[in-house]
Amino acid sequence: MRIEKQMLNDALRVLGKAVYQTSPVELYRSVRFVGKPGYVRAMVTDGVEVVSVKVESDNVEPVDFCVEFKVLRELVRVAKDYVELQGKFIEAPEMVPVPDDAVTTVLPAEVSKYLELAAPIINKAEYRRVLQGINLSPYGVTATDGKQMLHLPVPMTLKEDMTIPFPSALLAARLSEAGLLQTWQHEGSRVFKFQIGSFEWYGRVIDGIYPAWRNIIPTDKTLDCTLSLHEPVKVIEWLKMIPVLKTTNGIRFEVEENIITLSSTIQPAFELQAEGEFYGTPPENDLSLDRDILLRMLTQGYTTLKWNSKGSCPVLASGGHGHYVAMPLRYFNSPKTSTNIQPQQEEKKMETENINVVEQQNAAPVANPLDDLNANVEEFRGKLKLLLDESSVLIRKVKEVALQQKQKERDFIQAKRAIERIRMAI
Repeated sequence: MRIEKQMLNDALRVLGKAVYQTSPVELYRSVRFVGKPGYVRAMVTDGVEVVSVKVESDNVEPVDFCVEFKVLRELVRVAKDYVELQGKFIEAPEMVPVPDDAVTTVLPAEVSKYLELAAPIINKAEYRRVLQGINLSPYGVTATDGKQMLHLPVPMTLKEDMTIPFPSALLAARLSEAGLLQTWQHEGSRVFKFQIGSFEWYGRVIDGIYPAWRNIIPTDKTLDCTLSLHEPVKVIEWLKMIPVLKTTNGIRFEVEENIITLSSTIQPAFELQAEGEFYGTPPENDLSLDRDILLRMLTQGYTTLKWNSKGSCPVLASGGHGHYVAMPLRYFNSPKTSTNIQPQQEEKKMETENINVVEQQNAAPVANPLDDLNANVEEFRGKLKLLLDESSVLIRKVKEVALQQKQKERDFIQAKRAIERIRMAI
């Protein structure tokens, strides 16, 4: 069977996001080709999800064989115009058919674009499984990592919310057409199927309750400060020059006569002045946002920031396709120092008081118990994440061992039947 090189290369770019190349199970690290004369579906699976792409071929008979992904990559690399494929049959679990009572939702052509905008918000290392996915609801697409949230209004006729796994393969497909989303119950789990053009994606909905994101978006009554950035490109280029850190990397805003001064908390001398407009109640403390969050906001077109002057609620950014909500960083402005002239007769007393003040200033700062608490919480979260990763690896290994055992049982039964046929022939 032959497939055009460019067409197969595009298919492998999508399937490579879902194939499990390091799996001991041959089926999981291979691409399965199933089809009728004239076309085949190239599909991969990791035992839970199935991703497939329809490609044209020159086969004249039905086919069903597998080729390892790394072998296909090499064949595509050395081929000129067409890739000659041949492989071996590997027994695979039957695909779950879509039942008649499945709930079907028409997906607009913009859904892939909105998923691409929401994807950078996701933290794949998040220990809460439900936050590793993207939430779909009748109100649109929502993604959060607990520190920031993006909601994109998309008209969908879903009857209830659902959280899908991170759509790596769907994003790699770069689709721009309408499609269908079907959901149904199977063996106690909620299953979904995306069908957009020649792309299909089967998977399971992530269990768990997604955060009540509608309660997180602040109302206009609580937002009494508004800041509009008139030179977002200039700010973006400045933010890119600030080094990326795993710790908090804050950017502070100071406004004076429509001139916004941005400064980095890790490099206070590194400042930028940009044109903007502020109106509302003067805030008690300067607004501070994380560098990565602010860069993502401006890149997606969110150039207007609204927040509470007392810092009692999240920051709401507008100007893009939806609502971008982020938690501000807590930095307090330094109090202004005042110099008071004292009478001459109190000079000796002031001298002794100044000595005491200097001694107090030179004393070691008292440790903040909240910092210790935050450090302990971060350490505990790290341990939980490690345990979750280890449990996921163990579950995957158990599934692989079970599949290998079933394969051995099938091989044993086939060998036994072959021996019986030989004996009958003798």
